[in-house]
Amino acid sequence: MEKPAPGAAEGPPSNALQRLETPGTGRGMSGDMATDQVNGNGNVSEEPMDTTEVTRSEHFPALLEAGLPQNVAEKLDELYVAGLVAHSDLDERAIEALKEFNEDGALQNKSAFLCGVMKTYRQREKQGTKVTDSTKGPDEAKIKELLDRTNYTLDVTTGQRKYGGPPPESVYSGAQPNAGTEIFVGKIPRDLFEDELVPLFEKAGPIWDLRLMMDPLSGLNRGYAFVTFCTKEAAQEAVKLCNNHEIRPGKHIGVCISVANNRLFVGSIPKSKTKEQIVEEFSKVTEGLSDVILYHQPDDKKKNRGFCFLEYEDHKRPLRLAVG
Repeated sequence: MEKPAPGAAEGPPSNALQRLETPGTGRGMSGDMATDQVNGNGNVSEEPMDTTEVTRSEHFPALLEAGLPQNVAEKLDELYVAGLVAHSDLDERAIEALKEFNEDGALQNKSAFLCGVMKTYRQREKQGTKVTDSTKGPDEAKIKELLDRTNYTLDVTTGQRKYGGPPPESVYSGAQPNAGTEIFVGKIPRDLFEDELVPLFEKAGPIWDLRLMMDPLSGLNRGYAFVTFCTKEAAQEAVKLCNNHEIRPGKHIGVCISVANNRLFVGSIPKSKTKEQIVEEFSKVTEGLSDVILYHQPDDKKKNRGFCFLEYEDHKRPLRLAVG
């Protein structure tokens, strides 16, 4: 990752990962700026300083010494201070992964992604899973090149990577697509990402969004994705063009029109829970819940069978709950 030269002007920070400036950072001034600041007596007029105090943890210097990018170190330290992540949760593998974290604005929702990275490493540590070169995720340079070309956004969380939704107005400015515009893509190689998927599917027509399902423990995809097009015609064309397409040597993907499923199965429910209690609990963590289907014990109507089905207004809402 290239770092700006000393004294070079910095671009505006990402909305999701704000740069917190501390007093006395000593930013460089260009020659023109210095000339403009000097008055007739040869004295440099003082520029107002930002006196806002920023709370830093005792581990912040260690993050910088470890080689983390300034933006990433600052945001991670905010998570320390907020108590969302402890410094002890990080090992050398986590630090190495964070050194490669994209800080140029290509990724959105960075706070959620950082939390996900930490939770993933804690799970890996418990399970004894090792990080290898093959599980480091996508080539960020290629992802950035794709986003620069298309002007789409990329929202990355621990459960999925969402490209677009909505697309840029220059691509499509109409209403959100209805049923029949989404396709299901299966048999995707686990180490394949948007830089290979988007160029393939955009041949069929303008893409509304592409949602690649992710495995947070491995950092690889789960082998399937959903692509919503702006029109039904584009979705049908994608099936014709891409079904059984050899996306890599010997690797053929399967593509079909997605069938909406608004129902989500939930198991391991305490048998004493009522329908009203289940509705109340799940309404706190998800939206669009329209009904709960609960089955009772045949010999005791006061107890359920330990599972239920959640009915949603549309199939994307239970998917968001399932992938976190």
